Amino acid sequence: MAPADLIHSSEHPAATRRTAVLIADPDVGPTSPLVERLVQSGLHVCLADTADAAKRHLRERTVSFAIVELVLDDGDGLDLVEAIANSYPRCRTLVHSRFCNLSNAVSAIKSGASDVLPKPTDVDLLVGILLNKHANYLTLPPSFPAPNSIRHEHIREVYASCGSNVARAARQLSMHRRTLQRLLKRPPSL
Repeated sequence: MAPADLIHSSEHPAATRRTAVLIADPDVGPTSPLVERLVQSGLHVCLADTADAAKRHLRERTVSFAIVELVLDDGDGLDLVEAIANSYPRCRTLVHSRFCNLSNAVSAIKSGASDVLPKPTDVDLLVGILLNKHANYLTLPPSFPAPNSIRHEHIREVYASCGSNVARAARQLSMHRRTLQRLLKRPPSL
């Protein structure tokens, strides 16, 4: 990887003639498969592990794409998404976070994100969605788990974390004790 392909927050802005991608995520480093894949796609990658470093990148260069983690050491990723949307309204911003839930996804979209994906996500799928590639060229996972199996797994995890106490687990899950007992007796459905 050439030094001009990857810029940290303190480097010069003159090497930004190519389309730039801002990655604001403390978990992504210069040797990450995501960074390597973006550089192979001919993009210029700007890494920031804090919200301040990401905002510095936004002041120094034009950003066409952004990948943002919701929780940063020194700030909120939603504030950063909003700052990107205000500075570069045509920037395609993707929230890629381990803190994805429906509430956070709605907030991210309202703040200006184009898409929201939970971690971990396949690198090719992530890059394809970021670059808005045609869906036929994306490599999708072989199968997604059925919602009922995810629900059943969650119920079993809560039940185990409550020391196999049905009444305590039912309170934590906000369901009736007998309903929980019936669900625990059933095998997980696909």
